[in-house]
Amino acid sequence: MKLFTYLALAVFISLSFSCRKFKEEKIVAKAEPFTPTNIYPVERLPLHFTRVALLPCFHEDPDSPVLEFCDQIFHQELSQERIFEIVKLSPESLKNIFGSRRISSTRNLPANFLKIIESQTGANGVMFIDLDSYRPFRPMSLGVRSKLVDLKTGEFMWAIDETFDAGHASVIVGASQFQETSQVRALSNKTNGSVLHSPRNFTKYVASTVFSTLPKR
Repeated sequence: MKLFTYLALAVFISLSFSCRKFKEEKIVAKAEPFTPTNIYPVERLPLHFTRVALLPCFHEDPDSPVLEFCDQIFHQELSQERIFEIVKLSPESLKNIFGSRRISSTRNLPANFLKIIESQTGANGVMFIDLDSYRPFRPMSLGVRSKLVDLKTGEFMWAIDETFDAGHASVIVGASQFQETSQVRALSNKTNGSVLHSPRNFTKYVASTVFSTLPKR
């Protein structure tokens, strides 16, 4: 009798899981890819806006594992847009100039920050990237607040504040479509993980989607 009860319970759990998975797959199948909406862009960048200084990514936790790879990934994906020349600033160079390895757009900036960045790089703008809500396990999540600032006027040329949560069907669809690009397929083979399973690949999807909203010149 006990054996029968255990078998019946196992069958019930298996059926419940299958039904739940089927419902989730139906929801994902009907979803549209995630499209950022919390954006402030100018209509077009000025023609003279040809060079941008890219700051290292900032996270509240200086020991967060996302900081081990995010600088390279965000630089790569910004370069893919081919909108302007990029001057990548390292944490070490910021430390030498301002005494801090990473600088947030939401905190008080060092004295004469914009003028110093302009004189050091010859750039027209500076790109801030603030990361939050990082969850490296499934369902993965990464929040991005990024701003492109005119170094002469201090005005925003573009800003975005979005959280990419793989617990939402639209993000699953967007990440899965991104997975189909040949570049990501090759990366997935090397790192042995899909966009929804690999923190590096998920960050690559996030960075690509974020920078796809930049205005053109």
